[in-house]
Amino acid sequence: MKLLSTEHLLLRPLMLSDLDAFYQYARKPHIGPSAGWKPHASLDESLSILKMMIQEEEVWGITLKHNPLLIGTIGLHVRNLDNALLNQKEIGYVLDDTYWGKGFMVEAVKEVLRHAFVDLELDCVLCGHAITNTQSKRVIEKTGFRFTHIEQRDHFDKTKIDIMMYHLTKEDYLNGHTQTEI
Repeated sequence: MKLLSTEHLLLRPLMLSDLDAFYQYARKPHIGPSAGWKPHASLDESLSILKMMIQEEEVWGITLKHNPLLIGTIGLHVRNLDNALLNQKEIGYVLDDTYWGKGFMVEAVKEVLRHAFVDLELDCVLCGHAITNTQSKRVIEKTGFRFTHIEQRDHFDKTKIDIMMYHLTKEDYLNGHTQTEI
């Protein structure tokens, strides 16, 4: 994975040494459910998930430039065959609530979008949020995505959850079209 850097952040490959920090935020009861996954119940569960993310090489660890402690993750994923055939990926992210409201996720998303369109030459990037996840909605709006539709996805509790879906095309990105400027 390519190391990505912003004014305040380093987006770097995940490492096994991130386990404790990963578990500390992934176990919080209000973080995972808003992203569709259950809070981690144990360090072993976090280790298993961390190993999977390291192996897949689709997810960066988010750290502050002055501190190597993991504060979140951000990834580009091929969710299905259509995405692969259409040269598009879906961005997903999570941030420890200690760092919410500071603009870090907007900064990280903008850098991953630059990487997606300039380095990887993707045609489109998708993003979604649970209807109730207003923090994620604001990040999506601030980074130029356009609403496309609502779809149902499986939730960790075996129910279905409505996800508001958005996209950003390479053309819109390169032309600087955004819904909301910061």
